[in-house]
Amino acid sequence: MVTEEPRQRDAVRAHGHLRRYVLPREHVIVATRRHWAVLLGPIALTVGAFLLIGTIVMSTPVDVRSTAQWLWLVWFVVAGRLAWRCLEWRYEWFVATDKRLLLLYGLVVHKVAMMPLKKVTDMGYSRSPLGQVLGYGRFDMESAGQDQALRTITHVPHPDATYRTLCDTLFTPGRSHDDDDDAPAGGGTPGGRVPGGPTIVPGRTDPEGPRPTTQPIAVQPATPAPRPPEAQPSEGAHPVTWKPTGASYPHPSSDGATVPDPFL
Repeated sequence: MVTEEPRQRDAVRAHGHLRRYVLPREHVIVATRRHWAVLLGPIALTVGAFLLIGTIVMSTPVDVRSTAQWLWLVWFVVAGRLAWRCLEWRYEWFVATDKRLLLLYGLVVHKVAMMPLKKVTDMGYSRSPLGQVLGYGRFDMESAGQDQALRTITHVPHPDATYRTLCDTLFTPGRSHDDDDDAPAGGGTPGGRVPGGPTIVPGRTDPEGPRPTTQPIAVQPATPAPRPPEAQPSEGAHPVTWKPTGASYPHPSSDGATVPDPFL
């Protein structure tokens, strides 16, 4: 594929209508006209009409042959159609870059059918018996999501080499066209992030590393509320009995019939 790239670039430079549609940063990997076998139908029709009209004119009597000569006008119409198809064939190109597939066609009204490479999920390749003899093939593109404008490309010359080149571009392991389109020119990832690099927080200029989403909250250790002076336990007081300083309270007692209120 590397040896083919200079030839493909030269083909783009030599044809101005190709330069209109190829972007400056695209790398052209395939640029070719369709195989001349696409003209077999018009050629066969023109040759067949010539033989048929010639046979009719030569088989008519001499006295009415001048009238039969008008049949050659029909042949000129058929021959003009062949000339028109030849001109259209010269302006019809199949171009594949590292980003998309293009089919350029139309002599009076120029048309472009395009499919991004990231939309191609599968590619079918077939060669008919006549295509194997003359050297052309057919490619069927399957896309993700919806029908694309470019799905079938027929009469592609050098089909085996073109198939290998397209497969190498479309289905290279580890290659992601989504990443290529979204990645910035200077490298990195979409949005200017570098994998494994620091997280940039708006309003901060220090290149610190990534911070956790939640910050630890400092919790003061629990301390008992201070007691008023009169509520301090007196020295030598009972372990479960408290009395304010300078005051004395009798312990609750019971006569066996009533339950005293608790002493607080």
